[in-house]
Formats: sequence, structure tokens, C-alpha cells
Amino acid sequence: MPVINPGDILYVKRTGYRHFGIYAGNQQVIHYYKEKNPLVSDGIISETTLADFQGVSDTIYVLNSTTKAGAPLFDWIVRRLLGDDIELFSPEETVARARSKLGERGYNLLLNNCEHFALWCKTGIAQSAQSDYLLSCLQQLIPLPSAKETD
Repeated sequence: MPVINPGDILYVKRTGYRHFGIYAGNQQVIHYYKEKNPLVSDGIISETTLADFQGVSDTIYVLNSTTKAGAPLFDWIVRRLLGDDIELFSPEETVARARSKLGERGYNLLLNNCEHFALWCKTGIAQSAQSDYLLSCLQQLIPLPSAKETD
């Protein structure tokens, strides 16, 4: 088990996607919790046990800016997705931001998913590399008309 600190972004690999949350301390994670099929059903931001967050996944991955193992992937997500000059909230503020959303619904696979939520808690910007990738693949399959084509 990796070292996990409050305010860290966690993720677990699930079939076809990564599920993200914010570690709140005391073996608790704040994340979009879904009782049914995670790709179809609505979710609610909940505080659950680390075991519930992990589910059947073998490994919990930690994205933080302090451990050598976590920094490269965290930096890649934040720097490539959001820019080089992005500021990170403190661990305490990250957890407080996550808790401020408890009970919120509105999950959307492409526009408001668990990765959007976790990055918003840490950076103030709701972004998802997984969604961006999926949308770019869809755009290649179904090109959107240019402004000239719609006139």
C-alpha cells in the first residue's frame, strides 16, 4: 500500500477507465459513488471507506506533488492538462473543497465525472484527461462541421 496523505488524489483502475477521489484521512475517500453500473447510473459525491473506493481493484494509485513515485504522473496530468503555472490547494483546503460537494449529484461521463471532481478539489479547475481523450476520438469518428460549413 502506498503512503497516502489527506488531500492526495487517488485513483484505481477499473475496466476501461480510472476512478478518482480525494483522500480525506482516517481511511476515508470522497468521490463520486455509484451503486449501479458506473458508466450508466447517476452518482453522488460521498465519503466512503478506502476499501469501498478500491472495490475489486488490485492497486490504489496516489497522485500527489510530494512523493517521487506520484509526482511524474501528477505533473503530467496537471501540467499538460491545465498548464505550467497552475497552483495547487493545500491538503487541508483540498479536503475542505471535496467535503463542500458532499451530497452533490450531476455526474456526467464526459462533462462532470470523478476525475473532473478530483482535479477541481486540488486545482480549482474541473478537467478530465480521460474525457478529453474520448471526445477527441469521437471527434475523429464524427467530425464537427467548421464555422464555414454552418453558414
